[in-house]
Amino acid sequence: MSDPPYDVEKDPYPLMSKWRQSERHSMIAALRDLIDEASRMSKSKRAPASERIRWTRLAGQLIWYKDAILRSMSLESMENEMFVIKKQVFEKKPEQKPPPGYMYPTFAEPAKRSET
Repeated sequence: MSDPPYDVEKDPYPLMSKWRQSERHSMIAALRDLIDEASRMSKSKRAPASERIRWTRLAGQLIWYKDAILRSMSLESMENEMFVIKKQVFEKKPEQKPPPGYMYPTFAEPAKRSET
């Protein structure tokens, strides 16, 4: 069995993201053509009224589906941005130090109360 390429071992997310983006681009292009055809047929005077209703319904469904694809693209981009921000936060976390003069409370001895 052959070993996977080095890029896949390192981080498969960018490769999958590029593939999804190219597939979505082709899907949106095909949907755009189908929506244009359905809207053209729904406005056709030669088609009977019952067929025009079906074409109109189909155009609406295709528009909804295209919108769902675009929403998933924006969700994926937000997920990618969140991943980058998380990585930056985890890299900075060891560098964080308490401000000078700040003492952490110890749990061995309770805090002293001032008696009035």
